[in-house]
Amino acid sequence: MASRKRFTGAGMAVAMVVLLATLAGCGPGSTASGPTPTATAGATGSAGPPYPTPREETYQGCPPQGDGGDTALNVLKNRIDTGNWQPVSLQDLLSLTWPSGVEKTRRSNWSQADAQTVAQSEGRPVVAEGYLLMLRHEGPESPNCHDRSSRDYHAWLAASASDDRSSAMIVELTPRVVANNPGWGSEQSILRLAGHHVRVSGWLLLDQEHPEQLHKTRGTLWEIHPVMKIEVDQGGSWANLASGTVALGNGVARTTGSQGQSTGNSGSPSSRHHRTRHRRHRSS
Repeated sequence: MASRKRFTGAGMAVAMVVLLATLAGCGPGSTASGPTPTATAGATGSAGPPYPTPREETYQGCPPQGDGGDTALNVLKNRIDTGNWQPVSLQDLLSLTWPSGVEKTRRSNWSQADAQTVAQSEGRPVVAEGYLLMLRHEGPESPNCHDRSSRDYHAWLAASASDDRSSAMIVELTPRVVANNPGWGSEQSILRLAGHHVRVSGWLLLDQEHPEQLHKTRGTLWEIHPVMKIEVDQGGSWANLASGTVALGNGVARTTGSQGQSTGNSGSPSSRHHRTRHRRHRSS
């Protein structure tokens, strides 16, 4: 009985320590600087493939396959369905790998093994948070039938506002999804997202076409593409951009004009390199 009393006393002492530590954590010095971090699963997630079948539409006369290039890839880029978004840390997404054999290779020429490996992650509905380093309205591309009035927004999502694009993940806003979210606002409103702490939801996609950009203007070939939902940190709470009431201030607007020439503050050597590459391949 004596040993049982000593154990009970020790347990009470431990409980008191835990209680005091909990109370100490509630003091003035524990105020959070932003929204509560999103609880995340690992890169592979709790729910594996098969993932939802993409839903597409013909938009302004442009079919989901686009007008050239890798039509199977274009179909995935042009999906418009929403999903049950699974929280994943940006670091886990940046750590995802892919078979080297798919790089610069049309999907119709992938081996069955490589296609199955990519399918373990591609098409997963994810939500991740980070900082948008920069946004750019791109030039005409094959998924959008090279329509100059229908262009993607490329955005770079990073774990820290002090990171550069070489360690960021590209997340893309497509014309079809932008049209379905009028609350996102005009081109200039969207570009003002640059510099903000955000949470983006969308479909995980491997863009195998750009390995030459790795560790220069992107940290991975994996993208969130298309982005279906954008939430912005507003005083410690997440605000849905689609509400049309989110205050964005004066972000760093970077855009590409109709001839692929940049307007605004986007004159870095890396961004000039990306635009040169884009003009060279835009007919693909």
